[in-house]
Parts: sequence; structure tokens; C-alpha cells
Amino acid sequence: MPAITLPLPPETYDAPWKGALAAYFPEFMAFYFPDMWEAIDWSQPPAFLDKELRQVAGDAALGTRLADHLVQIHTRTGRKRWMLIHIEVQAQRDASLPERMYIYQYRIYDRFRHPVACLVVLADRSGSWRPAGYRYRWCGCGVHLAFRSVKLLDYATRINELLAQDNPFALLTAAHLLTQQTRGQPQQRHAAKWKLARLLFARDWERQRVINLFHVIDWIMRLPEELEDQLWQDIIDLEGRHAMDTYVPRGARVAMMRELNAAREKAQREGWLEGQQKGWADGQAQGRQQGLFDGLLEGRQEGRREGRREGRQEGRREGRQEGRREGRQEGRQEGLADGLRMGQAALLVRLLTKRFGELPTDVETQIGGADLGQLQAWAEAALEARTLDEVMPRH
Repeated sequence: MPAITLPLPPETYDAPWKGALAAYFPEFMAFYFPDMWEAIDWSQPPAFLDKELRQVAGDAALGTRLADHLVQIHTRTGRKRWMLIHIEVQAQRDASLPERMYIYQYRIYDRFRHPVACLVVLADRSGSWRPAGYRYRWCGCGVHLAFRSVKLLDYATRINELLAQDNPFALLTAAHLLTQQTRGQPQQRHAAKWKLARLLFARDWERQRVINLFHVIDWIMRLPEELEDQLWQDIIDLEGRHAMDTYVPRGARVAMMRELNAAREKAQREGWLEGQQKGWADGQAQGRQQGLFDGLLEGRQEGRREGRREGRQEGRREGRQEGRREGRQEGRQEGLADGLRMGQAALLVRLLTKRFGELPTDVETQIGGADLGQLQAWAEAALEARTLDEVMPRH
């Protein structure tokens, strides 16, 4: 049987772009739309209205995209004291984008009754796709929406120039383009990411600003596991152990995703095998559950062997009654679901222990009985929480 492999997660741009836009909105406007930056009164802080944007666009037709932002700004001149700016980052060519921007525009205007400026960051790889508006017309009637866009691909020949600039979006644009240019070339991507890391840590910037920007770059520029480990070792050699300690949330999330992928692959592989063996379906499922849980959570090899042995015995009895077809189906479904839940529980215990030290018995018991959704929610909370009680309140 050929090995069942799971590919590395594809590059994802929405989440890192959303965080960067929120943290460095003035720099975003100065880099991509300098004339608008000049027209904004920065003495009055911009207000992000993303909750209102979700209310406006939260339906099946539009959905909600992570990289969308709605920002209220004040102008320097003009009759309107304030305006709204709707920003969307589009990572792939999408023929529905112009119409979607129009729908957003009229819904936002209907909600606030204030002018709306629509901006798009085109982060795709098509040099010819440059939408600039939406219109329709019939017998003298129609609509026309003009929006402004910036094409990241236009900076592809200016990488060195981008790396020399102090604006964070110059570096993020370079990271985005280098990620596209090194698709399928892990060694070249590792070299590019290491160059960006050295350049960033050498900047005379506030430490947290450096960490925040590297967090975004790290998210964009995915690497295979062995090259990711090599990069972190290089960073430790460059910055010292404190650099890794400061960046625990991202490192923990990377480790968690890798181990979950490994657990998922193992569950799939064993589920396929048990489907081919008469009478062993439920037995192998129970053995795999016990073995996987003990192996990831406590490393108890002896417990795993006993679980598999007991599972095989029970499986033989039940398998003769249930039959090969039902066994194969249940084995794959239950093995995959429970394997993922137990793998998530084990990884959460490791993450909480690394962040907050040895866990109380009641916390481990609570984790062992939780479902997959709750475990994932705790894991997300643990990335940013300062205390264990912020993750799992016990009082």
C-alpha cells in the first residue's frame, strides 16, 4: 500500500495581512496610497469598524474575509469631516471581485450615509488582471463604482529597494513576493526568509515592533519542518535564546500543526489498513485510540501495546459479526475523529505545560474529557494568555 501523505498547508495571506493592516494602518496608506495619506487628518486616530463590516456583509452571498477592513478616518479638507475606507486584500484572481466591491460599497453607504473609498490590494500572480471598477448600463440607466487598487506584482523587480525601506509594508511586500517566487523551492525560500530575518533583527526598531513584523513574515513564508528548525536555530545563534522565548506563540502553533498533521496521517493510514483486515476493525480502532493517546500524552509504550492487544481480541469477536464493510467504514471515521481529538488533547497539555509549568490534576482531567472544538478553543486562547486561568477559568 502506498503511504498516505498530507501536504504542508498552503501559503495563507489573509490572517497576516489583517493583523498588519490593523497594527500599521498609517504606514499602509503611506506606502500604497501616499496621496490619500496626505489627505487624512492623522491627529484624529482612525477607528476600525470591523464589527460593523461583519454585520453589513455577513451573509452567504458575500461571506466575511479575514483581510477585509472598514476604517473611519477624518479628512483635512472638504465638506465631509470624516469618511470610510473599505480595504480588501485579494490573493487570487477572482472575476466576482468588482461586483463584490460594489455590493460592499452600497451596503456600507446605506448603513452609515457617509462617503466610502474602496481600496484593493491585488496580491495574485496574474500581471494582466487589474480590476478598477464595476458598472452596468441599459438604456441610459446604470451604476458605476470606481475603486483604487495596488498590484504587488509591480514591485517584483524592486525587491532590494523594498528591503532598504523602513516602512513595514515594504518588507511585507517583499516577503509576499519572495514567497510567490520560491513556490516549490524550499531551499531558496529558506535563504530568502533568513535574509529577511537578519535584516529585520538588525533594524534599530522597538523590540516588539520587530517581533510583530517577523510574526507576519513567518506566517507568510511557510517552510518544510527541517528548514523551519534550521531557521530557528540560526535565529537563536543570532539573537540568543531570548528570541525563541519571546516568540513562543508562533513556535507552539507550528509544532501543534505539524504534530496534528502527523496524527491525522497515522489515523488515516491505520484506518485504511484495518478496513482490509477481516474482523479487526473495532479492535484496531480501540488499540489505535489507546496507543495514540498514551503515546502523545504520556509516552507510555506499555499502555499502547496492551491497548492494541485488547483491541485486536475484541475486534476479532465483533468483526466476525459486523462484517468487513461496516468495520472498514467505522474504523476510518472513528479512528480519524478520536485520533485527532486525543492528539489535540496531548498537544494542548504540552503547550500549557511549556507556557505555565506543571498542570494541576483537575486541568488534565478537564482536558481529557473535552471535545475537539473545546480543545481547539483552549489552544487558541493559550497562545496569547498570560496565566493558566485566562485559558481555563477554574473558579
